[in-house]
Amino acid sequence: MTNKTLTLVLALAICEMMSGLLAMHSTAVFAMGNATQAGNQSGNQNQSSAAKTSTPPTTSGPTVIISPGSSSPSNAKFFDPPKLTVSKGTTVTWKNGDSTIHTVISGSAQGGESGTIFKSGYITGGKTFQHTFSDAGTFDYYCTLHPYMKGQVVVN
Repeated sequence: MTNKTLTLVLALAICEMMSGLLAMHSTAVFAMGNATQAGNQSGNQNQSSAAKTSTPPTTSGPTVIISPGSSSPSNAKFFDPPKLTVSKGTTVTWKNGDSTIHTVISGSAQGGESGTIFKSGYITGGKTFQHTFSDAGTFDYYCTLHPYMKGQVVVN
């Protein structure tokens, strides 16, 4: 075997080993993300019990679809609808209609206050995340894995 061939074989072996480690890590991260997501689906997210003593009545509301192919920056749509207007107390559901993992997090990739209102964790294909909007305002959101994916919820 020549030195070039040996180097190539070693490089391929290292890549194969790293690929296996990455797959194991990804599986663990996805499992943790889905556990977080399941917890987020049961009520208001990221609000301490001390911050709110009573929960306002909620209205089941619309679903925003994470569009198929959203992981590609050239996709025609990322969130459908990209802008949503709802009333206070409405629960919005985001459903991942893509085969790639996504997130839904309040704020913007450029801003410094991401995730202060809601933060989904990893949403795998076909899974959902919900957040109840208790306050009026305009809430930008995006996907942390694909920061060009942006949406907005306006609460009256």
